[in-house]
This record gives sequence, C-alpha cells and structure tokens, in this order.
Amino acid sequence: MLRDLYFYPLAALAISLIIGLALSFGNYDRPSDAELLREGYTMEGEDLTKLTTGTGTHSEFIAAVGDTPAFARLWSDIARDNIPPYAGVFAPLNSDMERAFAGRRLRMTVTARQSRNDPLTEFDMAYFTAGPGDSGWQRRQLTSDWAEYSFEFTPPLPTAEPDIDYFGIWPGDTAEPLSMDVAKMRIEVLDNSTDGQ
Repeated sequence: MLRDLYFYPLAALAISLIIGLALSFGNYDRPSDAELLREGYTMEGEDLTKLTTGTGTHSEFIAAVGDTPAFARLWSDIARDNIPPYAGVFAPLNSDMERAFAGRRLRMTVTARQSRNDPLTEFDMAYFTAGPGDSGWQRRQLTSDWAEYSFEFTPPLPTAEPDIDYFGIWPGDTAEPLSMDVAKMRIEVLDNSTDGQ
C-alpha cells in the first residue's frame, strides 16, 4: 500500500514530463509566421506521398530515377460534374499556413507535364479556403516537357478560428483515363512584409 502511495504520483509526474517534452519539440519544429511568409510552402520529392485524393481522383507516387525527379502521377475516372464539389488531388495547408497566408498575395505554382502514356492535355488548379473565398479553378494547358504553371490569388481573412486550406489540382474534369505528372507544388508569398498584420 505504501508503494502505491509513491508509485501513482511519480507515474503521473513522469507522464506529464513526457507529454510536456513532446509538445515542446512539436512547438520547436513549427515555423513562425515570419518563416512561412519568407519560405512559403513547397511539396516535392517524398512529400508528394502526402497528396490527398477523394472520389474520382487518384495519385500514384513514382520515385526518382536518374535525372528524372520523383513525381506523382494524377488522374481522374469520374466526371467532375457528377460528384459533389471538392479540392481534387490536394496538398492540405495547416491552420498556421491559413493564418499566415490570409490576406496576402500568393503565387501558386505546379511543376508538371503530360504523362508519357495516355497524356492529359489540360488540368485545373485552385486554392481552397476553410470558409468562403476560394480562387475557383484555373485551367492550364499541359506540354510533354516539365513546365511551371502558375496563378496568383489573395485568400480572404478568416471569419472564424483558422482551420485547413487546400492547394488542389483536378487532373481532367471528364472521365477519360488520361494522366499528368506533378513534380512540385509551391506557394510563394508575394507581399511577405510582416508590417500591417
């Protein structure tokens, strides 16, 4: 009984220290708003495995070989008009990014090409917010060589607590089995001054 009297308080203290230590490491790794404004956001290489898909869209990671960088092969197999609206194949942007990017002029860039087999000739890209104020789909024509496709957009200031935004790609809005390759998705903050916000 005496051992229980010491064991439980010590166990609780140890667990509290472990949780506190883990949280402190988590906070240490989180970029500041100034870093997000300066560095923006880039998804490439192994990070492309984190692309998220929903009904009708697909992503397959292809590892780097020789001079060819790692990339994700994207395609859709359901016409976009036949399913509820969503962000296609997308990179989720956490609440820190939503807060830092809100009200800033952003440049979204996708480095992409047509796939070698069953090549897609055009795709759509967009920025989605947790609330109202999405960019709307921006259509771009693909080529057989790697190229950068960009558009600029200013997401609105959030009307509630920051949530998750999305940088999305729709690889063909019909049900044709055509595909594209994506090597990089990048967001640059064009007005990255920390004054005034």
